[in-house]
Amino acid sequence: MNRPLISVILPVYNGAQTLEAALHSITSQTYRPIELIVVDGKSTDRTPDILQTHRDAITALITETDDGIYDAINKGIRRSSGEWIYILGADDALASSDIFENVLSQVAAETRLIMGDVAYTGEKQSFVPRVHHSAWSSQLWWRNTLHQQGALYHRSLFADVQFNTRYRILGDYDFHLHLFDAGIKAEQKAITIAHCAAQGTSKRFNTKLYLEEIALKRQRLPLAIFMLNVPLIFLKYLLKQLP
Repeated sequence: MNRPLISVILPVYNGAQTLEAALHSITSQTYRPIELIVVDGKSTDRTPDILQTHRDAITALITETDDGIYDAINKGIRRSSGEWIYILGADDALASSDIFENVLSQVAAETRLIMGDVAYTGEKQSFVPRVHHSAWSSQLWWRNTLHQQGALYHRSLFADVQFNTRYRILGDYDFHLHLFDAGIKAEQKAITIAHCAAQGTSKRFNTKLYLEEIALKRQRLPLAIFMLNVPLIFLKYLLKQLP
């Protein structure tokens, strides 16, 4: 039986310290077929040298400046051809070599989103859990319950909409709210899909993060739900500024 092609999109900019581990976690997967699309925003560290070392394993290498991480991801999606799309950060890694084997076993035909958990690694703030447990419910109105590195997206989800590059930090959250509103079929797997750095951009809890959350929720949520969100977002911001 022919198995669906997985397109792995790996955006990177000056990620030399962690890139080898990310690449190895992809190339060591037992699942086939996989294509690897790397989008390098013209890194100035050792990233280009590392990518050339692994060039045989990279299906497509896009090297050009971009308008932020979601622009880079969109470029990778447009270049890809897989039925399923997975996005891995350069400072993250798949949890084991059989992740895709396990995740794509027994998937319902109507499923358009497969999700699992993500474990955080490294030093983290007290507000960051050790494991991000994915959920697909109205909880999404209040917080991003789906971690991007814990999700496989069916190609059809990007037919008309990609990540909004207006958002520099929470573009995935905006996209997830769009999918939830569209009522797409999601399937949850009781498995940790990736290990992710706990110091990522969305874990810095700065003003830009919460301004983006307000902006995207204003666009995506019913007005009553949005109005209830505003004081909660403000409270989250204040709490996470405490020492």
